[in-house]
Amino acid sequence: EYSSKRFLQAYGIPTPAEVIAASLDETLKAAERIGYPIALKTAAGETHKSDRGGVRLHLKDAASLSEAYRDLEARFGPRVLAQQMVSEGVEIILGLVNDPQFGPMLALGMGGILVEVLKDSRLLILPTTRAEVCEALFSLRGAALLKGARGRPAVDVEAVVNAALRLAALAADLGGQIAALDINPLIALPTGVVAVDALIVPM
Repeated sequence: EYSSKRFLQAYGIPTPAEVIAASLDETLKAAERIGYPIALKTAAGETHKSDRGGVRLHLKDAASLSEAYRDLEARFGPRVLAQQMVSEGVEIILGLVNDPQFGPMLALGMGGILVEVLKDSRLLILPTTRAEVCEALFSLRGAALLKGARGRPAVDVEAVVNAALRLAALAADLGGQIAALDINPLIALPTGVVAVDALIVPM
């Protein structure tokens, strides 16, 4: 996850402040540098970390962080990712899939833990355009959330579209070397986006 996000940063896709730590002391020092609240994730290479209890969110102080670290250490080992907790927004999934017939394709949809339940996503053949990405985004069943729903503010749609186009640029440069890329979630905020979790699977 950590190295995948360095790729995204190189293509201008924002990611949260985060540090890999291998002890409780390192984790506490990382949190002081990043600032509370903190998200803590196992760095043991687990997939579906949330499903396996490998993610602890909204850790507001050293006491709650220490408790979370000891729990993750006991179950997954000492290496963790201490990450800036991103304020709540709309969760989007962005990704690349390598289709045997069409080659690299851009996937986008409503993300987070509901992605496999809702199956609310679209695939775009690459290269794509800003207009096609916008059309795909607003054709999602959850598109109303982007405009602001139930008292929540509208999100920065342009930043979502820009992130999708930057991912398409990454595919143009590296498509033959990537089997799959998954950003879930990309949190869309009233201003900007943040790629909170990412995984690149090489060919």
